[in-house]
Amino acid sequence: MWEFRLIAVKEQECELREALQTLESKEKCSFNVESGESSKGGKYLSLRLSCQVDSLERANFLASEMGRLPGVKFMI
Repeated sequence: MWEFRLIAVKEQECELREALQTLESKEKCSFNVESGESSKGGKYLSLRLSCQVDSLERANFLASEMGRLPGVKFMI
């Protein structure tokens, strides 16, 4: 199991969630998505995603793809 944390612009949450579903379909993986805390000013949100990966290369690839999704500012 691999865990990713995305920090994203709250205004783009719907677009981001749709893009995550598209990524799941395209890459044939299943993300367990949990909402984290929002920033103090409410501009940013965090999402914790976990999924089963078979290698570090696969995890790095998924991280790279998620980093390009709408509203994502950075990943932890």
